Amino acid sequence: MASFSDSMTVTLSLGSQPFQMAVAERLQRSGALRRLLAFPAGVEIFDPNGIEGLKLVRRYRRYTLMNRIIWAAWRRLPGSGRAWNMPIVVSTGFADRLASHWVPSATIFHGWTGNCLACIRRARQYGSIILIEQATMHPNDWRDALLEECATFGIHPRDCRAILPTALMRRMEREFELADRILVPSRVALRSFDKAGYGGRTVVVNAGVDHQFFVPPSETIPRDVFRVCYAGRVELLKGIPYLLQAWNQLDLPRAELVLIGEVAPEMSRIMRQWALSNVRFLGCQSPLELAKWYRASHLFVFPSVNEGLARVLLEAMSSGLPVVATERSGAEDCITSGVEGNVVPARNVTALAEAILWHFENPEASAAMGKAARSRIEHQFTLPLYAERVIRLYRDAVGRSGEASGGRTDSAIAS
Repeated sequence: MASFSDSMTVTLSLGSQPFQMAVAERLQRSGALRRLLAFPAGVEIFDPNGIEGLKLVRRYRRYTLMNRIIWAAWRRLPGSGRAWNMPIVVSTGFADRLASHWVPSATIFHGWTGNCLACIRRARQYGSIILIEQATMHPNDWRDALLEECATFGIHPRDCRAILPTALMRRMEREFELADRILVPSRVALRSFDKAGYGGRTVVVNAGVDHQFFVPPSETIPRDVFRVCYAGRVELLKGIPYLLQAWNQLDLPRAELVLIGEVAPEMSRIMRQWALSNVRFLGCQSPLELAKWYRASHLFVFPSVNEGLARVLLEAMSSGLPVVATERSGAEDCITSGVEGNVVPARNVTALAEAILWHFENPEASAAMGKAARSRIEHQFTLPLYAERVIRLYRDAVGRSGEASGGRTDSAIAS
């Protein structure tokens, strides 16, 4: 297990991904955490507090209130529905500036893209090594994929909520330029950053999942109804139109498709056109309810056309589900076709339908894939293993920094 020397310190900036907290806990236990900047619940600053864990030293309550006011006011403006996410640019920039006042001197600053540009600049003043973590492909790939989907299904980009504001994309690009390392969750994401010119500074760090929370059912689920599950936003980039078309073509007896997640407004026409009566849209669910649906299903399908490594893939596999996913979802990093499930080409309705049909017609072999999926998670994608991958990256980054400066690397992480 990798460990830190006494002189190694890390300032960690958390984004919206829950698995990042595993790194914070690992750093806290080793005594290497300098400070934690947390954004999921607003802007909160935590310092290590010995064996007691973390101590909250500042919470910007006014930021949370201001953020609500900005969103409420924006929604009331004429035409705001066509640029619904513009307040994100303002709110993330403001949160970043508030947090930047709390960035201390540390060996490493590890941030999350989109909300740490000011923090990076402050960390640079202390000579910190800058690591930026990105959950998806490069923003250019995101934009291009979305524009292609809009053109395919006759939806104007301004009516699609997934479109990234240009100002936010520029902000993220500047963060990439300033970073010493860019962490991405999969090989498909790495290729997108290589295409954007960052291949030499980008490294794959597979994410992790809470395998003690997302667990397989205690008993075999009856096949009275073949239940296929999807979780995530119900929108164009997730490939939902292709899934609905494939399900429509199959028209399987005693089967249902369950889609869990917020439904984007632009999907209304597509849903009316292709959704059969045995398709259920459940909306957003709590983590506890989501885990129950995983355990009540026989197959998880994720047809995304643009992803990093979807967290729901790991959650479903951890729950003992075989998976059908596209090669654009990050699935090639966690699924070997024919072992834990099937990896199919994105935007290919026929291939998607054939893969679902195979699992319908081969229940025993499909269940065996679900067991293999759970085993793959236990051996490669747990939260502690994710934290260890990040720790090794810290060690490598500090070692390379020391080599570049020609000095000793007393602060390097020791094995």
